[in-house]
Amino acid sequence: MGGGCDSVKAIKGKFSAARYGGQMGCEIPIIKGADSPAQRDLLERGARLRSELLDAFARLEETIVRKLAQQGKFSPSASLTHKLDTLEKAAFRYPAKAHQRIAEIRPLVDCRNDIVHSTLNLAEMSGGETGSYFVFRNVSAIQDSTGQQFRALTPEEFKMLVGRVKTATKHLNDQPMKATTPTAPASPSASAVPPTPR
Repeated sequence: MGGGCDSVKAIKGKFSAARYGGQMGCEIPIIKGADSPAQRDLLERGARLRSELLDAFARLEETIVRKLAQQGKFSPSASLTHKLDTLEKAAFRYPAKAHQRIAEIRPLVDCRNDIVHSTLNLAEMSGGETGSYFVFRNVSAIQDSTGQQFRALTPEEFKMLVGRVKTATKHLNDQPMKATTPTAPASPSASAVPPTPR
């Protein structure tokens, strides 16, 4: 991802060495309200970045839908993950490269799902990684014995994530599809049985 952030997977794992739940004392205190002007400004920035991320994903999905439509495989009610599964089976001119691009998109979709199914909160981290984080806790994720995993992003990481989705859209858009050859209808005269002479 650049800027000291290796990948979306690394972002997800930032606090996963020991998952944080209420029963563990939560070593990263979640700030649910905006008590100070600085916190309010940060929450507003997070809301803008979240909006930009969703817009970027909408453009990515639009690209996926357009490519599926070229192959006659579009299913409007399918989830984004299912659309990617279908796209992976489509006829690309350079399938190996296209599959690589699709594989790069999948962890981004996982990140999107966590952000979409969470409220936007702030957390303050002390110690080796001091600073403010946007924290997302997917409400549909199943908790285990240690609680529920967070996804935490610094403002810089959040901005880079938006850029990464835009780049993924461009890379996928640049992958040409194979031209589909329409099937010619059978000629009625060719299949007709000649009448029996009397």
